[in-house]
Amino acid sequence: MRRAAWRAGMGWALTAVAVTLTTVSGAATPATTTKVPPRIPPPQTPAAQQIDPAFNTATGRAWIAAMKQAPRGPFDRIRYFCADGQVLEPKAYICEPFGGGYQHGEWNAQTKALRAAGFPVANLLVTVAPEQITGAGADPELLSILVVERFLISHDDGWIYRKAQFYRGAIQDHNEKEAARSLLAALTAAEPSRDFLELREAARALPHGADTPSLGKVRSMAVVLDEKDPNFHPLRSRIHNAPEAADAARVRAYASSSSARRDLQPAYAELVAAIDQAYQPAPLSRALMQLKRYLRDPAAQAVLQTRIAAQQAAEAPQAGALARLDSAAEVLAWLRDQGYAATTPAGRTAALDASLDAEQVFMVAASAALSGMPTLTREQRLAWLRPTARALYGMGLLTSREHVAIDEALASLDGKIELGAYRQALEYLERASAWCGNRLNYHYASALDRLRPIEPLVDAYVPDRLRASPLLFYSTVLQSLRVDADQVSGISQQLFGESTGGALRRLNPGIARGVLRTSLKNARTGDEPAIFLVPETTSDLPAAAGILTEAEGNPVSHVQLLARNLGIPNVVVARELIPKLAPYDGRRIVIAASAGGVVEIAEDGARWDAVLGQGASRPSVVIVPDLVKLNLLRAEFVSTEHLRASDSGRICGPKAAHVGELTHRYPGHVSPGLAVSFGIYRELLNEPVKPGGPAMFDWMKQQYAQIAVMRRLDPEHHSDRVNRFLAFTRQWIADQPLPPVLLDRLRGALLQRFGIEGTYGVFVRSDTNIEDLPGFTGAGLNLTIPNVVGFDGIVAALRKVWASPFTERAYGWRQDLMDQPEHVYVSVLLHQTVPNEKSGVMITADVDTGDRDWLTVATSLGVGGGVDGEASETLQARLDGKRVRLLSSATARKRREMNVAGGAVMQRAAAPEAVLSDDEIAQLARFARDLPKQYPELHDDQGQATPADVEFGFVGGRLMLQQIRPFLQNRSAARQDYLAKMDARLGQNAERKLDLGERPEGGV
Repeated sequence: MRRAAWRAGMGWALTAVAVTLTTVSGAATPATTTKVPPRIPPPQTPAAQQIDPAFNTATGRAWIAAMKQAPRGPFDRIRYFCADGQVLEPKAYICEPFGGGYQHGEWNAQTKALRAAGFPVANLLVTVAPEQITGAGADPELLSILVVERFLISHDDGWIYRKAQFYRGAIQDHNEKEAARSLLAALTAAEPSRDFLELREAARALPHGADTPSLGKVRSMAVVLDEKDPNFHPLRSRIHNAPEAADAARVRAYASSSSARRDLQPAYAELVAAIDQAYQPAPLSRALMQLKRYLRDPAAQAVLQTRIAAQQAAEAPQAGALARLDSAAEVLAWLRDQGYAATTPAGRTAALDASLDAEQVFMVAASAALSGMPTLTREQRLAWLRPTARALYGMGLLTSREHVAIDEALASLDGKIELGAYRQALEYLERASAWCGNRLNYHYASALDRLRPIEPLVDAYVPDRLRASPLLFYSTVLQSLRVDADQVSGISQQLFGESTGGALRRLNPGIARGVLRTSLKNARTGDEPAIFLVPETTSDLPAAAGILTEAEGNPVSHVQLLARNLGIPNVVVARELIPKLAPYDGRRIVIAASAGGVVEIAEDGARWDAVLGQGASRPSVVIVPDLVKLNLLRAEFVSTEHLRASDSGRICGPKAAHVGELTHRYPGHVSPGLAVSFGIYRELLNEPVKPGGPAMFDWMKQQYAQIAVMRRLDPEHHSDRVNRFLAFTRQWIADQPLPPVLLDRLRGALLQRFGIEGTYGVFVRSDTNIEDLPGFTGAGLNLTIPNVVGFDGIVAALRKVWASPFTERAYGWRQDLMDQPEHVYVSVLLHQTVPNEKSGVMITADVDTGDRDWLTVATSLGVGGGVDGEASETLQARLDGKRVRLLSSATARKRREMNVAGGAVMQRAAAPEAVLSDDEIAQLARFARDLPKQYPELHDDQGQATPADVEFGFVGGRLMLQQIRPFLQNRSAARQDYLAKMDARLGQNAERKLDLGERPEGGV
């Protein structure tokens, strides 16, 4: 029986928390008595300390694997741990004279070494004091690490305790549950310091009550059986993808078949029992009635009584599926909005348990509902999505704002609707999946990052939690509607020849071929063009032919804007499709993503030569700097007050020139700046590459020519040669002495522009002549160093910024686009620091459609938000200020704050319902309306006015402007013939009226 409870993840309470009762030094413990650190944690607990970079994580993974098979797991022996700090032999009542204590396992040497290296594993709840997870001095990661390790235990057949469960005395079940109740009481008493989702997940993970199977536990048990019995895999997939009560009969039938393993018969029986019990939960109305005694407010009691009556009606045999879903969802929402807060502290754990019960009831009702879905109309299916979104809100996976946005999108779907508008609405409704995932990542990604180096299984945590939630039902229903919409439209999203419905979503249109890389590791400059599969488009993404992402990320980050500019296709791939891409790692594939949103991912082959020609995809953008306009003789430091947009590409780059223009047009909204001109950088390159050698500029020109020849004749060694050249160039710039007269002139210019030395901080920003050209943006390719204080610091930063175009990443993105790469010249903008409370990027158009009546805005808390791809608040706002549409909420875990002593520090960021206030959105809209009149200089390669890409911030509610550039999209990529053919039927059917009262086509 104990084995059954263990496998279901409900028996022994093993958790990942920071234990401080025993040492982490690895020293042997004497056989009798040893003094240990007190229970109160030291200032920096193991969960908070940094991972030791010298630790060999391969060794750590090997130790974890060994613990899974070791009879004692992570423990060395059994000891009694007394309240006064003594560690004694495990004898009955031995700690009574010393204030009592607990018996449990003592870490072995490998466990101690792992913890000392920064990997907090092998912990017991009984050793955790409540103040370690609550209060001012609590470790912010502790609770999330606890939850994640509990997942590993249930997901991986006990994880490092797989065999240690039989090591008698290592873990005391009753002590663990008692400790769990104590920790939950401390957590709930600390309200509202914890997010509701965190509280629910803690109540789910900490074993504090009766052991009752849930659908999540059923799924974990199926995973364990799948690992031990490959023939069980189809059943495991069914239990994961479409669980229902009939699964118990299927498992029984399988267990009696010849395919089943005889030695696993007890495990099959345990799974059958768990399924049967999960689909016969205790009535939710009973749990709600028990909750009444914890409510003191008559108004709250009245509302609860109403909910109990509604739930009793939903539990009646004649109740329909929608009524059951509605009632459970309303209970979840009421508990989050009112019920939990109205409960006395003594009853808050009971309120969380009632919420978990309501989720279980919803999942059972949803499973039953799916069996009848093929007979339902589109309208009836859409009606199911409304309570499901409400349930996700009640669980804390959606914010109130996100829930309202889903509700509004559903309200727009009624009667007959144009097919194009219907497809757009369904695509918007799909955002709920990313929103829920982002919310989980916000709370648990730090813990996942901590444990991933030694246990990659943690990557299954977020997908597993989402699939165990009502989101599975939401996604299944929505997928049926997306498949139907594709069939009616006459299109099909394709992944290696299979239709995927709405599981592929175009971000950037384009078509490209390249080698699929499922990791950024070992990506080298000069290699064959790659198509990267990444969690999201991070700021350090190497040069890519195409991008596949698991999450949309920030649509106006530097990398996204660069991809749009270069015509690089970017496609969001649903989590369930990721395993289908893995076998193609290292093989050549093709991505075709049309402007209308049709996506095809296929293995490369001869048929694609007719579409793309022979060889790799070639860029459609060419960088052609204006060498006639360029003035390299003006080697000066120029105040941005004296610069205008026309100076871009002449004496400085576009950043400084446009800061000057903004300063002129919008005084009081731009901080002071100083440009270090192209001429100063070019004078540096006149110095000899080495004593007696040619000038650095001439040497670089020779190297570029030789590298180009080598690429054709010796491609195998081309990448190494490129990297040696880049490394030498960066080092030369770092070491080259600067003339004393130049340094004196710089010091004087700084004092004149910014004031007394030491009282200012500046952003040191690369500003080259190949950025923001009419056909090329170059966003984010080179270096910006934030908030540099003091003269010596500015000089050092200046060198780094001069060298930044010679990083492997910057070179890789630009090199194929230039015929004369030696003509890259670097000016530098020194821009006085603005301590923005929130900051972001605004495109003065809808980035997807180009509609100039809308703005696209991505904003994060702190300084420099939106540009690096962090999970920002992303909005579309009408230019007239009459409507705001939410695309994503801010769930970045860190915010950048300026340090008065220089540099920046990353602080834990809140995840608010809204970052921008209504007034701040109105300020951005007013600025965007005014911009074409005040600032007509922005245009594309055809000389046409183009939307603006603006970096901004707010200080005390006042708009501050940091940068402006043209927003450039690659038109030729979207107009490619093959992509146009993909969209042909979509365009023909876009205005067709669809009757939502009819059943979907094709029997889906």
